[in-house]
Amino acid sequence: MTKRILQPFGARVGCVAFVVACTVATGLAADNANYSGRYSLQSGTYTFQGRKTASGSDTDSTLEVVQNADSIEITRVEKGKTTTNRYPLKGLEGDCTTPTGVAGKCKAQVKNKYLELESIVAVHPKVNGYTFVPPRFKERWQLSAESKTLTVKSWVDFPNAGGDAPSVLLGAHDPRTQKYKRIESP
Repeated sequence: MTKRILQPFGARVGCVAFVVACTVATGLAADNANYSGRYSLQSGTYTFQGRKTASGSDTDSTLEVVQNADSIEITRVEKGKTTTNRYPLKGLEGDCTTPTGVAGKCKAQVKNKYLELESIVAVHPKVNGYTFVPPRFKERWQLSAESKTLTVKSWVDFPNAGGDAPSVLLGAHDPRTQKYKRIESP
């Protein structure tokens, strides 16, 4: 009789252990999402300053991403212009270039379910009497559960700008959100 009671109990413990292990593994996989692949900007709209706006000529925008343990390389094609940058992971900084050719520094890190990219570009320190702090261009990437849709939220941050910067530039804090469809996996 004792043997029959213990067998179902042992089977239940085994099932519970298996379910817990699968849940933990799934959670870790979500935290370590692989963004490698090729993406195309979904036609239609994107969100900017709380309003939906037609994507217009941006519909030809693509991203090609190669991710490894040390870095993430992103090739952007926007309006026929190609820019490739390698964003080091693990807190290191690398060199990057904007689509207009301005040099800067960049880095990336994975935080929870997001990939966060940051670029700091050189700007003229004084314009019309205002002293400018180099802006930080930030992006937060998130893959959908099935890894088919990439949502990119981007904004500009002016650290330590204080009251010295014109209010027109401070309005650039508002994020812009774009959705990309994965068209090719690695």
